[in-house]
Amino acid sequence: MEKHQKGSDGRRLFSVEFKQEAVRRVTSGEITAAELSRELGIQPSLLQHWKRRINGGARVAVAANEDVVPISELKVRDQRIRELERALGRKTMEVEILQAARDEIKKSLFGTAL
Repeated sequence: MEKHQKGSDGRRLFSVEFKQEAVRRVTSGEITAAELSRELGIQPSLLQHWKRRINGGARVAVAANEDVVPISELKVRDQRIRELERALGRKTMEVEILQAARDEIKKSLFGTAL
């Protein structure tokens, strides 16, 4: 059996390529899910989970005519969007404060000129 990295909780971490190869072996009929799960020492439901994720992502990408984006990349982009929205909010508030100050100065200058 192939060596796998271990997570901080002691569980084995399987690479994407490993998962794809396992799913390919089952879907091609080379081996049954039960046989492969025994060979790998994992639950058959985990193989089904991998299969659903691999096939599900492909279906969504084909239906949308777009590439599949990993969730980790999506989270990074969402975080960047939140940071930019906060910065925009601060700048909007600064502009509103400066406009209000400008209006007050105009009032006071025009009020004294009359």
